Amino acid sequence: MAPAETGDLVETAFAEITSSRVKRFDLYWRSKCRDGNLPSRADIDPVEIKDLLAHFLLIDIETDPFRVRYRLCGSAVSLYDEEVTGAYLDTVQNITADELQRIIRRYRAVVEERRPVFIRRKQISRQTRYELDLQAGIWPLSQDGTTVNQCVAVEDFPSLD
Repeated sequence: MAPAETGDLVETAFAEITSSRVKRFDLYWRSKCRDGNLPSRADIDPVEIKDLLAHFLLIDIETDPFRVRYRLCGSAVSLYDEEVTGAYLDTVQNITADELQRIIRRYRAVVEERRPVFIRRKQISRQTRYELDLQAGIWPLSQDGTTVNQCVAVEDFPSLD
């Protein structure tokens, strides 16, 4: 099945994700949703997901204007993609202007629709210059259970396992 397109937001169906890390975090995130409310950052316990932390990103969402800031970037993400801890998405060096707009649309979908977005695509590793199969998910977090003010993401490169 090909990725679904919403405008030019390329989104992969969860069924197309083969990454055990992305699947595992999705189950974990869903277990933290209660009574129709989104989980908060406080609900995500690093001890419970220690084996995922190298692939983990914690993201702050600013709404006026809409901006994405990477609060934390796991070591595997920084090794194969780019170290982005503390950076705003629009200052990241390893992406084109078109890719920046696609990524912003993905984050907007997560924030506005209050749901995870899954991605599967080929990516050239910044470190090795080899083409890698990137599989990722972005999940919403909310301090009040409703308004998305943070996201978490898991980026995995299953071809490296």
